[in-house]
Amino acid sequence: MEITVNRPIVETFGWLKVGGKKIEVPDEINKTIYSIAEGDEENIIFYDNGETNDIEINLSKNAKLNLIHIKEEKNIGGESALSHSDIRVKCADNSNFHWYRIVLDGRKTYDNCSVSLEGKGSSFNADIGYRLSGEDLLDVNCEAIHTGCDTASEILSSGVLKDRADKLLRGTIDFRQGAKGAVGNEIDDVLMMDRSVRNRTVPVILCAEEDVAGNHGATIGRPDENILYYMKSRGIDEKSALKMLSDAKLAAVIEKIPEEKIKEELKEKI
Repeated sequence: MEITVNRPIVETFGWLKVGGKKIEVPDEINKTIYSIAEGDEENIIFYDNGETNDIEINLSKNAKLNLIHIKEEKNIGGESALSHSDIRVKCADNSNFHWYRIVLDGRKTYDNCSVSLEGKGSSFNADIGYRLSGEDLLDVNCEAIHTGCDTASEILSSGVLKDRADKLLRGTIDFRQGAKGAVGNEIDDVLMMDRSVRNRTVPVILCAEEDVAGNHGATIGRPDENILYYMKSRGIDEKSALKMLSDAKLAAVIEKIPEEKIKEELKEKI
């Protein structure tokens, strides 16, 4: 069946032609619900399998969830492998949701992560790391919806594009009425290894409340020639230097993962 995915909160994206995408998905969708009890802290590891996943998360007061969401293999589902994940989260008072998203050679990957910061002092962190090559496509819609007071969000993305890879990141921080004292930040750091890649970074901050702070920034470009020159002067050939720079982008995200075994396995893969 055909559905529209990654549709942002508002039509601000319409004129940029990044307002959502129609894709074909299986008739059967994998539905998962996580409910984290008051005061509990859990790490959940979720591997992409080339299917469509509908994930609902409810965090009670003072709860914390680290969702470690990984897509590893290019050949999952064959050459046209497509995975779609729709993650929706509700956060109660002083709860925290942390989304660690790692995409290694992802073919076609569509992610929607929408987090409602309803409780006072609740927070959301996203750390998105990716390595895309060939004809890979990564399409992400990440939303932090602030309705509770003193809430906080941080959307960080870091990765590498090679060959004809295509990446689109829509990051929205939405300060709604009642979100006094809320803070939101979003940063995208992209290393473009070839001129044939395509990168689209679309940060948006919406504000319907006073006494809030929102910031966004992006660093997008090719490998720094000065850094390459320095590495070559130390006896490192250009191919090895480029690989080191590429690996460092992804390793910076992997290093934050709270599960040591998963962290080490991912480091070995890059």
